[in-house]
Amino acid sequence: MPDIIELISSLSRLVIQRFSSEAQKLTSEAIGDGIADGVQKSSQRLFSIGVSIALIGTGFFLTLWGIATGIDTFFEMRGFGYVLIGILAALAGVLVYKR
Repeated sequence: MPDIIELISSLSRLVIQRFSSEAQKLTSEAIGDGIADGVQKSSQRLFSIGVSIALIGTGFFLTLWGIATGIDTFFEMRGFGYVLIGILAALAGVLVYKR
C-alpha cells in the first residue's frame, strides 16, 4: 500500500512539474511575441509620423521661401522678404507665448 501512495505522489509531482514548465514556456513565448509585435507596430507608426512631419516641414519652408522671394521681387530689395517673414514669425511667437 505505501508503494502505491508513493507512486501516485511521484506521478502527481511529475505531472505538476510538466504542466508548470509548459505554462512557463507558453507564457514566455506569448510575452516575447507580444513585445515583438508591439515594437514592430510602434516602429511603423513612428516611421509614418516622421515622414509626415518631414513633408509638412518641407512644405512650410518652401511656402515661406516663396512668399519671401515674392516680397523681395515686389519691393526690389534683396533680403527684405526674409526679414519681413522673420519679424512676422517673431511677433506670432510672442502672441502665442502670451496666451
